[in-house]
Amino acid sequence: MSSGTKDIRVLTHGHCFDGLVSAALFTAFRRDELGSRAKFRYRSLGYGPKLGVIPDAWLSGDENALLDFKHSASAKLDWYFDHHKTAFASEADRDRALAKHGKRHHVYFDPKCTSCAKLIARVASTDLGFDTRPWSELIEWADKVDSARFDSAEEAFNAQSPALVLADVVEHHGDTAYLERTAPLLAERPLVEVATTEETRRLHAPIARAKSAFLEGVKARGEILADVVLLDLTDAPMPAGKFATYVAFPGCTYSVAVLKTRDQIKVGVGHNPWAGTARRHDISEICRREGGGGHVVVGAIPFAEKDLARAREVARRIALELGST
Repeated sequence: MSSGTKDIRVLTHGHCFDGLVSAALFTAFRRDELGSRAKFRYRSLGYGPKLGVIPDAWLSGDENALLDFKHSASAKLDWYFDHHKTAFASEADRDRALAKHGKRHHVYFDPKCTSCAKLIARVASTDLGFDTRPWSELIEWADKVDSARFDSAEEAFNAQSPALVLADVVEHHGDTAYLERTAPLLAERPLVEVATTEETRRLHAPIARAKSAFLEGVKARGEILADVVLLDLTDAPMPAGKFATYVAFPGCTYSVAVLKTRDQIKVGVGHNPWAGTARRHDISEICRREGGGGHVVVGAIPFAEKDLARAREVARRIALELGST
């Protein structure tokens, strides 16, 4: 970087609308303070067996931020924002990180906050004096998506609004290259403009076409265990809508699904907010116990591709546990 330029590395939860919006908001408030000398670079992070600890080499900027992802104890980390209950390996790690908060290290953690974007917006406006009103719609949508505050599963699944179209695209295509293009756009342009670009329309078209087939696949593969739906979707059509289970099985209290992504297996666990039945378990703790993490209402556990059999065993064990009480 040239003299006077500040290289800012932004590492955020990839393939996640809240992670994307968090990166955009962080970009906006840091650019407001630093002006044109701030140059942002982004990296998409994913939970998986290959990423136990974030390499120090990834925190290579003059300033480094980690958003919506598990904490790194690296001394190179300048900014940290997260709201996952399982963000820290232990309470002791959490307390050590929060004790570092000051002029050099900025650590913001609130597991009661319903999205990381909402947390960043609150800190930026209250603590840092940054006017977040131009991004109010974006912040509201990130919070709505991450907390599943929809009137119905059908609303969430069908993705009729521009924001949900963009959320669909990010879920499937939110790698580093996509974040590099899209996070800066959301930091400076209206949500509807970014959500209706030619790229967004092109990437979303096959997702929209795949939803009907995916929903039928979910219906065909669902195994009912008490009020839990257990799904093995490793050979299903392209995943197209994470709320499809609740459309197909509206009466279930929980869902447990084995999914195959590009380079790993994932067991996803969730509570159905539209079933009208109370959540009986802390899903984040169940997932943490099995090597994953998340929130009290939704979580996931990553597995290497070679561990498909073990992933299926874990999924069934969790489904039986959720349905037993």
